[in-house]
Formats: sequence, C-alpha cells, structure tokens
Amino acid sequence: MENSDNFSTTRMNKPIYGITLFFIIGIIIGRYLTLPFLPLYLGLTVLFALAFILYLKKRERGTSYALFLITLLIGIVYFYYVYYPHSSNHIVGYAPSEEKVTVVGEVVSRPQLKERRIRFTIEAKKIIENGQEKTTQGRIWVVSYFPLQNYDYGDTVRLEGRLRLPEEAKEKGAFDWQRYLSYQGIWVELTTGNVTVEEGGGGSPLIKWAYKSRDWMVRVIEHTLPEPHSFVLKGIMLGDKESLPPGVQESFLRTGTGQAVPVQLG
Repeated sequence: MENSDNFSTTRMNKPIYGITLFFIIGIIIGRYLTLPFLPLYLGLTVLFALAFILYLKKRERGTSYALFLITLLIGIVYFYYVYYPHSSNHIVGYAPSEEKVTVVGEVVSRPQLKERRIRFTIEAKKIIENGQEKTTQGRIWVVSYFPLQNYDYGDTVRLEGRLRLPEEAKEKGAFDWQRYLSYQGIWVELTTGNVTVEEGGGGSPLIKWAYKSRDWMVRVIEHTLPEPHSFVLKGIMLGDKESLPPGVQESFLRTGTGQAVPVQLG
C-alpha cells in the first residue's frame, strides 16, 4: 500500500512522463484513426474547463488526469495538423486535373530508374493552368517515361502532365499507395515525358554530401565483391532493392527474409 502511494506521489510530482506518454499515444491514435475535428476541439474545450475547475478546487489527482487527456487530444490534433495539407494554394487543390498543366518545382529526391521510367519527388513552386501562373506548394510524386533526360537532386525543373490523386487500397489489408505517399507529405502524382531543367545547384549541401557518400559506397562494393554478392550488400546497406536480380529477390521472399532489404523511395 505504501509503495502504491509512493508511486502515485511520484507520478503527480513529475507529470512530464505521463504527458509525454499520452502525447505519443495521441499521435499514434491520430495516425490510425480518422476522427472529426469538431468533437476533438469540443473535447479539448470541455477538458480545459474541467481541469481549471479541478485546479481551483485543489484536486490534484483529477487535475492530472484531465491534463493527461488534454495531452492525448493535443497529440491527435497535432498529427492531423502536420499530416493533412492546410494551405489554400496547396498542389492537392489542383488535382485531379482534366487538362495538362505545367508545374515548376525543385527535385527533392534523387531520381531512380525502374522499368525504363524515372521516379522522383519535387517540391512544387508554381503551376500554370489555362495560361495562368499561380504560386503553389506541396510535394508531387513524378514518373517520367523519358529516361534519357539528365536532372538530379536540387535541380529546378519544369514538368508538363496531368495531376492525379494516388490510389487508395481497393480492399482491406491491401497495400495502400495513397497512405504510403501521404506519410511522406506527398498527395499528388504526375506522369510526364516532358521534363526541362530550368536551374541547377539547389538543394541541401548535407543531403548532396549524403548522396555522394552513397555513390562512393556503391563503387567500393561493386569493385570489392563479385555479383550477385555486391547486389545483396547494396540492397541491405543502401536499400537498393531494385538492383537485386529476380532470382535473389525470390530467394529473400521464399526464406521470409525480405525485410532485411529496406524499401527505398526514390
């Protein structure tokens, strides 16, 4: 009984642990459950009022519980605020587009070649629709079916194509492409064969250094190990899953060790 009282006293004296825990739980709930905003805000208002009343009546235990619930709801609201696009000029407001549009943006991921197509992500800056140029923002997942064009991370490019929304899972338990992209801040897709580099040399110097380091590691692995051992090591260390030969990929899947190779999003 004495130990239980000591634990409760410690919890009340150091509420930061409980507040942190409930905030994390709120973020997790926000990720997996879609709750309407109005009940969340009403719940926060009621709990704030309740916590204030309990504080005035000097009921520490009740005040602490109310604060923990408030923190839980704040965690949910925080996730929704960070996760969903809120800007009025966000690129998702232009999708899906019936006609082709022109988008200018900065490449924020290194382009990856797969099945004769290049996949990369841009941070949109401008959109030209029906001859009108507008400022915009938000990330776009781009698939270019003309792989001979030369552009890289940090370049400002001009694209032309139709914007579309990523497909959601068609059945329960299936892979949800829309959710997968949205967790990375990507809400729009664009397929194009027209990519023009307008300006180079942008991007973060730190990320550029990371890409150069990765290229150096690839060269070392390829010069040190023969195939297919070099493919396996690149897949495990660098997430270069696409370089694995079909036979090696099948072996990973058959033995249940496919998780050893991380998925890399270009």
